[in-house]
Formats: sequence, structure tokens, C-alpha cells
Amino acid sequence: MKRLVYLMAIALGLSLTGCVSFTPLGPIGEPLKPAPSTLDRSAEISDVVISAPELDDKVRVAGSRQLTEQISAYVDKSDYFKRIVVFPAKAGEDDVVLKFNLTSLAGKRTMHPAYIPGALVTLTIWIWVDGPIYVDKYDLAGELIIEDRQGKQLARSVEQVKLDKNVGLWNADYLNPRLGGTQLRELIAQLLAGATPQLRTVSKELAAHE
Repeated sequence: MKRLVYLMAIALGLSLTGCVSFTPLGPIGEPLKPAPSTLDRSAEISDVVISAPELDDKVRVAGSRQLTEQISAYVDKSDYFKRIVVFPAKAGEDDVVLKFNLTSLAGKRTMHPAYIPGALVTLTIWIWVDGPIYVDKYDLAGELIIEDRQGKQLARSVEQVKLDKNVGLWNADYLNPRLGGTQLRELIAQLLAGATPQLRTVSKELAAHE
């Protein structure tokens, strides 16, 4: 009887962990690797647009400011362009403008379905050997449009990062107050990798007509 009461107490405590939604806004950190080659152009980063649904205006404004700064630093260190133009400087006639639009920034932490039964059966050993406690679900998506100084679209990419990540007690994300930075960095990396090769194609076409 005492054993049953003990196990029920553990189950009650574990069930209180619940679930929570969050909005990944970085920090995205630095590129994991540099660009395969550097374009002979400078680039200006427009203010990042956050069109993801179900966010209040304060989150959009603060998020846009944070991500514009973070993405500018990321693009600068990625070496896709010879330099990044920062206000009050202006891009030259042959330079480009990068416009990021983040259309989904959904994150949700839920209890792993095996957590309670695993912890009960193993008398909490499950927890200490890093069995999954949470599942962090990410649905991130965005668009990158690259324009010339006259506003003509030169390149466009649309990407999505959608995944479920198991998180145990010893995982770095277990107590991370700013979840999703790694996944958001992956999205930005995919957008750049998808759009920048199109600029090389445009440059070759222009050279062929000269």
C-alpha cells in the first residue's frame, strides 16, 4: 500500500510539468560554417518582418529589432557578401537588399508520452539516466527576397524547419529560458543557402549580355 501511494505521489508531481508555448527569437549565434564563396557585392539587411500569426504587436516590434540585429551579424560573419552595409551608410548601385519575412515562429514544449510510465517503472531512474522528459516541437518558416537598389527582385527562397526534439534532464535545453535559437539559425542558414546561388545566376546572365 505504501509503495502504491509513493508511486501515485511521483505520478502527480510529474504530471504538474504540463506544457507551454513559446516564440523562438534567438539568439541565433554565429554560422556553423562560412559560405562556399563570397559574392562581389555588398548587402543591406532590411528590418526583419515577423508575419507569424497569433503574436501581439509588442512581440513583433521587439522581435523585429532583435532579429534584424542578430541576422545582420550572422550574414556578416557568413561571408556570403563582401560586406554588410549598416545605417546611416547606404548600399551602392550594384549592391543588394535582403528582406527576411518570418511567417511561422511556433514553439511548444509538451511532456514526453513515455516520461511518467518510464519514471514510475524505473522508480525515477529514467530521469537520472537522461530519459526524455519533454518534447520540444518547432514549426518555423520564412521567406527571403533579395532585391537590387531599384526594388527589382533578384532572388527568393522559402524554407521551413519543422521538428520534434526530445529533452532530458541533462540536455542543455532543459532549463534554457530562450528556446529555439539553434532551430532559428538553421532556418536563416537555409534561406541564405537557397537564395544566394540565384544571384550568381543573375550575374552570369548580365555578363553574357554585356
